[in-house]
Amino acid sequence: ENNSYKDYSIYTLATVYEKTEDYESAVKYYDQLLSYYPGSKLALPAHIRIGICYFYLKDYQSSILELNNPVLSNLSEDLYSEGLYLLANSHYRVQEYENAENAYSEVIEKFPSSKVIRDARYGLAWSYFQQKKFNEAYKVFNYLSDGEDSIAVESFIWKGEAKRYDNKQGEALLIYSAFLQKFPTSKSVSHVEYLIGLTYFDQENYSVADKFLINATSSEDDLVRAKAFMILGEMELNNKNFIKAKQYLKPALNLTDKTLDIYLRSSLALGIALYFLEEYDQAVNHLLEIEQIDAGFEQERINFYLAESYFTNKNFQEALRRYALINTQDVDIAKQTLYGKAYCYFNLGDYESAAYQFNEFLERYSGDERQLDVKLRLADSYFGSKNFVASSRVYKEIYASTKRAMDDPYTNYQYAQALYKSGETRSAITEFANLQKKFPTSIYADNSLYTVGWIHFQEGEFSTSIAEYRNVLRIYKNSSLAPIIYYSIGDAFYNLGKYDSAIVNYQLVLTKSPSSDYVFDAVNGIQYSYVAMGEPEKAVQLIDQFTERNPNLKFSDQLYFKKGELFYSQRDYENAKISYLEFAAKYPKSSFVPEAYYWIGKSSQNLGENEEAIFHFNKVFEKYPESESAAAAVLEIGKIQNALGNYQVTIDVFTSAQSKLKGSPRMPEILFNKGMTYIIMDNLQIAYQVFDELVMYYRTTLFADKAKFELGLIDLAVGRYEKADAFFSDLSGKRTDDLGAKSQYYYGLSLFDQEKFTESISALVRVRTVFSNYDEWLARSYILLGDCYVKLGDKRKAEEMYRTVISKHRSDPFGEEARRKLRNL
Repeated sequence: ENNSYKDYSIYTLATVYEKTEDYESAVKYYDQLLSYYPGSKLALPAHIRIGICYFYLKDYQSSILELNNPVLSNLSEDLYSEGLYLLANSHYRVQEYENAENAYSEVIEKFPSSKVIRDARYGLAWSYFQQKKFNEAYKVFNYLSDGEDSIAVESFIWKGEAKRYDNKQGEALLIYSAFLQKFPTSKSVSHVEYLIGLTYFDQENYSVADKFLINATSSEDDLVRAKAFMILGEMELNNKNFIKAKQYLKPALNLTDKTLDIYLRSSLALGIALYFLEEYDQAVNHLLEIEQIDAGFEQERINFYLAESYFTNKNFQEALRRYALINTQDVDIAKQTLYGKAYCYFNLGDYESAAYQFNEFLERYSGDERQLDVKLRLADSYFGSKNFVASSRVYKEIYASTKRAMDDPYTNYQYAQALYKSGETRSAITEFANLQKKFPTSIYADNSLYTVGWIHFQEGEFSTSIAEYRNVLRIYKNSSLAPIIYYSIGDAFYNLGKYDSAIVNYQLVLTKSPSSDYVFDAVNGIQYSYVAMGEPEKAVQLIDQFTERNPNLKFSDQLYFKKGELFYSQRDYENAKISYLEFAAKYPKSSFVPEAYYWIGKSSQNLGENEEAIFHFNKVFEKYPESESAAAAVLEIGKIQNALGNYQVTIDVFTSAQSKLKGSPRMPEILFNKGMTYIIMDNLQIAYQVFDELVMYYRTTLFADKAKFELGLIDLAVGRYEKADAFFSDLSGKRTDDLGAKSQYYYGLSLFDQEKFTESISALVRVRTVFSNYDEWLARSYILLGDCYVKLGDKRKAEEMYRTVISKHRSDPFGEEARRKLRNL
């Protein structure tokens, strides 16, 4: 109690922790000193040391908060300069380059003889560079390059880069050449040769670039080699030497990690080269892989070459989907995209869409050499869509090369539609209105006015659309479009939030056109309106009344079925069950009966009535095995019986389903659940057989992959490492989801159990590079990486792995486990 040196003891203890790189403990005790002895002479140094510890913990924002303190100047020169230097570094790490510049400058100005002076100048140069102050960066790099240390070597290179980034390629080349003369034996020689080649490549001086890039491919640095191969490949691609491009680009892929931009660029260039070499399947594989790794990378070019490859392979639907994703400013790609889209529609038999696309091509590219071909295909498209007038018109244009006036309502209608689809909304509205005035008795007249309303609806102008819809009925009182018009008015009122008015118009469909195809949609609209008003019971009453009055409509059963859906969606499971039972009794021959029994089972299940739920699920399975609900019912029975501990009953049901539901698309899921039930029963041998059967007969399904994972776990548990490794490696290589992530982790775990620690490290590092979004498996991998390094005697690397986990999982089980392992070191 009388110890007057407690503050010194705490400070010393914190210093010991700091020197042993246990920065969290150091922060703890420095903070303790500040809490209990705020007036101590050591308080100020402790405050600064906390900021320094935060820096080494990579908590840069906290470091900035602690070190950005005016009292820093009251410290000793060494501590002041160290704190200021680390403050600059922290600003740089969080990309606050201007603040970093100021801090580095202060270190240089106030402490010219500090031991960190060259590092500070190097940091200042980089701060300038990141702010694109290339001239200032050059000056500092140039000053630092006068020496022989590693900073001098790097600065020599980067002063050249500063010139290159400043578009002063000639000066950059002189600096690179000077480097080669000054440091002929440096490990960075090949890197500089690559930069020289890159500079000549940017200047399109390919013959000179080629020599330096080929030299760079002999580098000891795989990244430099990969970059050199990539540029060589792109150069040959530009020269249309596709075979040579392919030869250069393949090594670039083999030398880099898939997450790096260089891999993506190389793979894209290789995909394009393969396309021109007519190796379309291989081209597609490379392009799709890029999309899986980074969906935002070069989307336009990837979609274009995928579309072209699919088109050549006659997969027109997929080609069309890819063409539709292209929105480019590149005139050549835009032209070929539109041309390809038109031919896709044509080859798919969608002649109206084809005609629209061919028409747009003619409008956009009137000077293109394919004009005659496009006009012929346009005429064919109109003919295929039975637009004979338009077809003859185009053919006449081809021979006469003059436009003909549109003198029939159909052509006017198609023209107005084309205007709307090409985005000329107001012009389209005008043409539709003109058509009705010009041809008031044609079959297109009322449709044109309706379309005006529909366009306003699509534009979100709901009040205007209502007025236009009503205008159709005012002019054409007996229009056959009346049901869809009332329904559309209801939709417009619904979108305006006027649910009473919406219901009134939906009901007009029911009362005026009870046999219309729009009745079902109208009932849906009424249901949504009542639910939005908080009166779902009125929707139920409406369904009862309508089906009572119209019992023989073809969709009466479907309407009545919606009662149960409505109750179930409101979580009124008791009434849902009653409603579905009433449905089954009222419409015993309806195709919805199996589904009704299934939802009776689900309602009972939600009410905790397990026996009744099983009874109805079993009825679906036994009585309606051909229905889509049968497999779902079997799976629900399995869930309930497993929850009750009746595992053998579950197995019996799944076994019966295997024979009765052979063609069901959910059979893989049933088999997987059967295998998992055997695992719960601790019958691993039979579980293994079930999973093996699933993998054999349903190998392309998700559940086959999940079964592979379970097989791997069983093999791992019993020491069959070779088989386990095969399963885990296969899954982690082809999947990019959570299943792929945990498979990669368990592959590393299997290698660890085999004491193949170096191989285990390689496998676990892949979790970080490929599956970094899956935090659980990333954390587990870091911990196991630490264990590997412990086994290899590299405690520093082990500590780094554990600390990585601790920094990201301070208060969860992963963090606790990492702390425990760290203490054990």
